[in-house]
Parts: sequence; C-alpha cells; structure tokens
Amino acid sequence: MNHHYLCDAILKSDAFMNEKNIVDVTKFNKDRRYDQYCHVKNGAKKCETNEDYISAITTYLFLELGAHKNNDNGKYFLMWLGDKLFSIVKEKDEKKANSITLNDAYDQYLKNRVGNFDYWKLLFYSNWMKNANLRHIHELYRLLKYICNTIADYRANGARSKKLPQNSTYCINQYRSLYKSISGCDSYLHLLDKLKYIYENFRTNALNENRKIKNNLKNRLKNLTTTGGQNSYFAKKIEEFDFNASGCVKSNPQGAQQPQSPSKQGEKKENLEIPLSQSLSVLQLLSQSLSQSLSQLLSQSLPLPPSQPSQQSEPTNPSIEDSSENNEQTDEAHDPPINSILTSYDQETETDNPEIDVKEIISEIGYSGNMFNEYKTIVFSVIAIAVPIILAVMYKYLAPELRKRFKRKQNMKKVINLCDEKKAQKEVTNAFIEKNQSE
Repeated sequence: MNHHYLCDAILKSDAFMNEKNIVDVTKFNKDRRYDQYCHVKNGAKKCETNEDYISAITTYLFLELGAHKNNDNGKYFLMWLGDKLFSIVKEKDEKKANSITLNDAYDQYLKNRVGNFDYWKLLFYSNWMKNANLRHIHELYRLLKYICNTIADYRANGARSKKLPQNSTYCINQYRSLYKSISGCDSYLHLLDKLKYIYENFRTNALNENRKIKNNLKNRLKNLTTTGGQNSYFAKKIEEFDFNASGCVKSNPQGAQQPQSPSKQGEKKENLEIPLSQSLSVLQLLSQSLSQSLSQLLSQSLPLPPSQPSQQSEPTNPSIEDSSENNEQTDEAHDPPINSILTSYDQETETDNPEIDVKEIISEIGYSGNMFNEYKTIVFSVIAIAVPIILAVMYKYLAPELRKRFKRKQNMKKVINLCDEKKAQKEVTNAFIEKNQSE
C-alpha cells in the first residue's frame, strides 16, 4: 500500500482525538461521514459515549484502508485500534492495560459498541495479531505515528524542515525502546520490521529526491538502528505466528500474564482460506457501505473518501545503508543530540511524546454549496464500476441456483404432462373397450 495514503488516513482519524484518545464531539458531529457507523440503540444509530465515537471512526478507517484484504493494511489498522483500546483499558483499570490481549480488550470494551458493520470478523489475514499483548501493540502504533508525522512534515515542508531531525529522533528512540522489549519474539519483530521498512523506504526516497543536500539530509534523517548501532531486519522466516512462545511471554511488560487465545494459536502465515459464505458477506457489506456513501454524498454534498492507491510491493530483502557510515558523517549545525534511550515503556516522559499539529500537515476538505456538480463525474464513475461488479457477483453465485430451480420446475412440468397424457390415453382405451363389450 502507498505509505503516504496510509499515513494520511490514520492521521486524519487521530485528528478527531486528543493525546488521551478522547474524541472531540463537536468536530465529529461536523463531519457527517461517520454517523452511519454509530452504535444502534433503540432502533436508531447514535453515538453517545467516547467508545461509540471511537467505534464509528474505527469502522470508517477499516473501509478506507481495505483492512480485510491480504496485505499489511490489517496489521496497521490493528495497531491503530490497539492504541485506542489501550487508552480505554488504562482509564478503566491501569494494571490490566499491561497484561490484557488485543482480542480480550476488544471483547470487553468495544465489541458491544460496534454498529451494523462487524469489521472484527473480517480481519481474516491479520487474525493472528488479536492474540498480541495490548501494551506492545500500543507501543508499535506510537512508532508508526512518529514515522507518519515525519513523512507528513517532509511532504508539507520539504527536506529543510526544522522539525525533520526532531521527528527522526523520536522514531529512533521509540524503535530502540521497542527492540529492547521484544527482541526475543519473532512475531513482534515481524511487526517491528514492517514499520522499519516504511521509515527506511521513505528515507531512501527522500535522499534520492534531494541529491544536492544528500549528505546533510542523511544526518537529519538517520537510519533506525539498535542501541548498539545494528541496522538490520531481525524477524526470521516465520511459519507460525505465536505470541505464547517463550521469548514472547518474557517480553510481556511488567510480568504480564500469558495471553489467552480466543482461537487456535500459531495460525499459518499467509495461508488462510476464506469460506465462500464469508467472502459473500464481505461483498455484501462493502456494497452496502458503497451505496450508503453515495447516497450520503448526494444528500449532504460531502466528498467521498479518496480512492486507495494500488498496493506497493515490498521487496524481500530491501537494501539498508551501512549505519556506521552515517554515524561518521555528522553535521553539527543540523544534528540534534538523540535523547537517552528508555530502559522501559514506563520510564518515558510526556516530553518524548510530541503531537504534531495535523491541521498544519493535512489540507482540510473545503465545503461547496454546489458539491454534486463538482463530484458528479466521480459519482457516476463509481456507479459505473460498482454496478457491473455487483451484477457479476449476483450472476456467479445466484444464477446457478436459479437455473437449477428452473430446471427442476421444467422437469416437474414434463412429469405432470406425461402423467396427464397417460391418463387421457388410458381413458380413451377404457372407453373403446367398454364400447366393444357393449356391442
């Protein structure tokens, strides 16, 4: 997936909340895209609690990222959701926040707040992540958000942005803190490597776009390395994802209990077969969502979410520049000192968790009184694409059944007609015999 699109989506979603993940109700109500995903109460869709608002935004983000597909979007979506659940659990029971799994947190605090669209059952390819420790998922999302803030700042202000070195430093500190906590667990390292790839891919592209100041930019955007300076991807080839492995259990923060699996642990990597009924349910839910979005656009004159770019394939062994070379090339004018690495999550201070003003980074969508005329080409294009797809699905799954029923009906008619013919023939024969006997 295009990482710029991913970051835009999660930063826009986070823009509705403060640093404690409390939703700004006024801002939420002004944006009419989320109302249709609110919790149903007394026959009406209405968001009342903070959990309700988070659930509605979560459903919208799920659809915008296409998190049900066989790619990494589901993993990033669950990191985002895990961060919100961690705040909810921490407010209710701070001790539980360090030991509970992602799945248990969802079941206890958000499951009953979901609207008609049950996205939780559609995460086929990321289902294994539900067994992860919620605290670790929260910390992984913090790194993802630091990376996205760095990307957003670069896109908005360019390579000479004053915030670029600072944002890069936050990424490095969080990466090192995470690696120190989860280095014994390949399942967590797999997720950490995914985030490192996003950062390194962005960094490489930025250096290529600014060749004139490449050496300077190398020091402003440093590689993500361990405390010992190791610049590598650490997860081995994983046949099974298992958060109950010895290295994973030891890495649970503050002596967390062994995660309880809601389903069979160690699901095979990228080897899930989706039943036909579940595939149909996905198509039906997405078709319903598309129809609702179109009708909402026409009635309220609001733009649809941007179409998702094509998925970006990730190389098997992406090249990483030698970190020692970058450490030697320093620029005193632009290279701020990196904060001391945190020995554990709980030692982190509020100053290490800056909030980048998303309003300055993401351009807001302007309102127009004649919005339909501006977007009617997009609307008709979406309809033109959606109708053949829906008809094709109906033809594939409904037509065979209808043909079978029609065949059975025809066969029944033939049997009935044949019986009628035999009955008529028998009556004629009997009449003829009776006539001969009477003569």
